[in-house]
Amino acid sequence: MKFLDIKNKCGMDMSQTEDLYHSLGKFAQERFGFDKPPTLNLMSDENNASNPLGKTAYYDPQGMSVTIYTDNRHTKDILRSLAHELVHHTQNENGMLNDSGYHGKGYAQKNKHLRKSEEEAYLKGNMCFRDWEDGLKQSKPTIYNEWRINNMSTKEWKNKELMENLTSKFGLKMDLSLLKEEKDKKPDEDGDGVPDYADEKPGEEDSEESEEDSEENEDSKDTSSMPAGLKKYHDEKNNKSE
Repeated sequence: MKFLDIKNKCGMDMSQTEDLYHSLGKFAQERFGFDKPPTLNLMSDENNASNPLGKTAYYDPQGMSVTIYTDNRHTKDILRSLAHELVHHTQNENGMLNDSGYHGKGYAQKNKHLRKSEEEAYLKGNMCFRDWEDGLKQSKPTIYNEWRINNMSTKEWKNKELMENLTSKFGLKMDLSLLKEEKDKKPDEDGDGVPDYADEKPGEEDSEESEEDSEENEDSKDTSSMPAGLKKYHDEKNNKSE
């Protein structure tokens, strides 16, 4: 349903976005309470676009129109400007802009009444846009917020975004599931400090000596430095085993 009278003077393709302008305009009317929707002029100006601090938008109280410059701007940014100017349109209908004071450059700093109108436009305009955007994403998640309906975890969503970005930029495809840690895998099951793939006795403690190895080690001990009593005991034990 069309709500705003849009004059597309910049030649921008709006086949996929026009409904957003009408939706935001209707939402703003319900929130701010203005009576008549303003005319919306979408303009292109190369000189203005080349200026880092050029104009983004302005409101004309006499013509009751909003003009937004669209060059090199994201649709979301343009819509945010629209919400701001719709606050000024409401102020105009309420008589808030009927100020006979200074209207020149720096009016937001020099005219306290117009400064107040700017403060209101920034606060109410931005919050209006945020509430409208969040509501739209919740009501139509399959279009504007696809990852939410799939009950993805944050990690899964980030991996999906990474893969899509790599594919888009470099034409690469990768299986991110290979990057997941294998929680059940135990590279050193017996805990002997030797990885299973290099372990001669996987599943066994390599440092444990067999009974036979232990006896051989006992027999091969050098007794020359032992105390006399211990040396005699050790020699007698070896003689018996032989």
